[in-house]
Amino acid sequence: MLKFGPLMFEYLRKFIHFFGGLLIVLIYTLLLNFTSAKIAIWSLTLLLLLLLEIEYVRLEHRSRIVAMFDILFRKHEKDNIAGAVFFVISCIICFAVFDYWIAVIAMFMTVFGDMAAAIVGKTFGKMRILKKKTWVGTLSCFAANSFVGMLILAPLYYVILPMAIVATVVELLTHKLDDNLTVPLFSGFLGQMIVYFMQIELPPMEFGFWGIF
Repeated sequence: MLKFGPLMFEYLRKFIHFFGGLLIVLIYTLLLNFTSAKIAIWSLTLLLLLLLEIEYVRLEHRSRIVAMFDILFRKHEKDNIAGAVFFVISCIICFAVFDYWIAVIAMFMTVFGDMAAAIVGKTFGKMRILKKKTWVGTLSCFAANSFVGMLILAPLYYVILPMAIVATVVELLTHKLDDNLTVPLFSGFLGQMIVYFMQIELPPMEFGFWGIF
């Protein structure tokens, strides 16, 4: 079985998390544009069921084929449900409950913020702020959250910055729970409440926004 050093292990995990998160958002967006919101949510639910089947085989039957991928899991995940399952659950909830752009920003903050916190924190972090979390990792998380939010909806900084703060704080404080679930739900809920009570009109969801068409 292949073995990776701690830093290479983190790079590999975040690489998979990054492209997996982008792919889910892209697939949902395509289905939402060319089919309907119901079919798009059904598709994410199907993905969740497939992941649950894989987790069933991995955890209940210890299949050798599935066990080959144990190297990608943290210690606490080897006998528990993997973070990917919680990420897809949060995607389903966010897209079903929040406005499209709030859901997208919440999901991207989860992906980019977590990636920045882990990689920068493990590479350069010396001074810890809470347990294994470092100051530089936490600040990098906030910077990444703010950047990705402003990249999508720059004029609405009064929505983006509170979401970035909540996403960063929740990521910092989450230890036993899975931040793939807590970060997007808390940050997305706050963003949605700001949009609702301030009666903010979000831009329409168009492919022109993504530079695809």
